[in-house]
Amino acid sequence: MSTIILSDIHANLQAVLALRPMIGEAELVVCLGDFTGYYCEVNEVLDFIRGLPATLCVRGNHDQFVLSECPREAPEAVRFGVEYARRVIEPGHRRWLENLPLLWGGMIGSRSALLVHGSPFAPLTGYLYQDEIRKARVDDFDFDLIAFGQTHRPLMMAGQPTLVNPGAVGQSRNQPAVACAAWFDPDSMSIDLLALPYDPQPVIDLARRHGAGPWITKHLVAAPA
Repeated sequence: MSTIILSDIHANLQAVLALRPMIGEAELVVCLGDFTGYYCEVNEVLDFIRGLPATLCVRGNHDQFVLSECPREAPEAVRFGVEYARRVIEPGHRRWLENLPLLWGGMIGSRSALLVHGSPFAPLTGYLYQDEIRKARVDDFDFDLIAFGQTHRPLMMAGQPTLVNPGAVGQSRNQPAVACAAWFDPDSMSIDLLALPYDPQPVIDLARRHGAGPWITKHLVAAPA
């Protein structure tokens, strides 16, 4: 079952559309949460994802902020995306987010998989960086694959279990204005990390029209040398 794994779309339809050819080839689309936050194409992204024929999705922390409350100490960029999403999200999309699980475990093709936004230990708030994984005892989890997001940085570590973070679709932090994803073949357990460029200017312009501050170009435009 050819599978594409996405995470951290963050209401950035331009980035999703860069991946559309690959998404169209996949038999299954996995989404690891944070459909909302930061940017302003909330309903457009949810329309796209919910219109796909076969998906497995979990909820992210920004999605939870939209459904409940945003931490007081959250930076301006986070508050902007959450408040905007609350104003515009369609009722049906909100109900869909409410019904998403915080983690999912089951079979993808012939392989067992655990899907989570943050970490298996803290589905919404956890972070798994490469230097922390050895200490995190992820091998306590009896799955062939653990897929997670949250850090906005791609990572793949083969083993038992194999670990993959596809990176962020909508706000990559390893390289500006690329839509990241992972292509997973359960039969061979092969994983290819993808990074496809897109034009971030429409994302920036739309957010500015809705009151985004100077922070809006961070992670979308390369910093001056």
